[in-house]
Amino acid sequence: MSETIDKWHRCQIDRALLKTLLRRTNWHGLVYLFYFSALLLTTGTLAFLSINTLWSIPAFLLFGGIWVFATSVAHETAHGTPFKNHALNESVLFVSGLMVQQTPCLLRYVHSHHHSQTALVGDDPEIILTNPMTLKDFILKALIDIGSIWYFIKATVLLALHRPDQDAVRCIPVKKMRRAVIEAQTYLVIYIGIIVWSLIAQSWVPIVMFILPRAFGAPTHGVILATQHLGMAQDIKDHRHTTRTMIVNPMLRVLYWNMNFHIEHHMFPQVPFHALPRLHRAIKDQCPTPTNGVFGALREIIIMIRHQRTDAGFTTPRGLTVD
Repeated sequence: MSETIDKWHRCQIDRALLKTLLRRTNWHGLVYLFYFSALLLTTGTLAFLSINTLWSIPAFLLFGGIWVFATSVAHETAHGTPFKNHALNESVLFVSGLMVQQTPCLLRYVHSHHHSQTALVGDDPEIILTNPMTLKDFILKALIDIGSIWYFIKATVLLALHRPDQDAVRCIPVKKMRRAVIEAQTYLVIYIGIIVWSLIAQSWVPIVMFILPRAFGAPTHGVILATQHLGMAQDIKDHRHTTRTMIVNPMLRVLYWNMNFHIEHHMFPQVPFHALPRLHRAIKDQCPTPTNGVFGALREIIIMIRHQRTDAGFTTPRGLTVD
């Protein structure tokens, strides 16, 4: 294989600027974490007060829709970039991962593999759908998000039972496997404890408030996750073609920990989330025009699905040369 094909494309950036962007702090992460926690507490209170009323359905959908952004917190802390303090980073990773059934080691190493093999069919463990896609698969396997929930629940249970699944065996280093097993067992003990609490109290409230919000927020998570790579090219070592950057409103951007700048994040994964807007400005002339919002991304995906009915190789045009 030629050197050009074998190497990932990397946008040019001033070394001094990149060094500045790579600096980690504690306060940026704490501010974003406070924003997430405040929204979670507010919506959680509304959901709790709505129990046994007709308002419970919209209230718990809203609560779950905020809760699933714990995946953004877990994702960032799995990269180790949000906090300069290592103990703080790992503590936040443990709690946020617990909220969405993503144990630290499993998430960290499977996601690391996703970064090194992004959109390479057969190698990227986080590929939801391969091209060509159908509308039915897009709705059932991506938007509904059941597959993502089942993936991490199954992986966690198997790890706890000392029977890691294929992705865990392939991605988690042997020397980290014991820690991964202990993490999974700890998570299961906590989940079982919540269930026992419900049984003793003879109430569904603990389960509804602390386990099921991940399921309530599945549609939100499914939509956001789909915008990252679906509708894009696959088997190309150029994140500008396989990954989507979106311009979204400030409230969503903070809740999403700036992961709407997804091309930038994949190209320079060690740049902390708070520096991604500056990174975007620095390399935007070398990247495709960002997609306009979540609905713009969904529109791109639907257009791609429609075109792939007659042209299996069609993907969202990027207006760039494949390097």
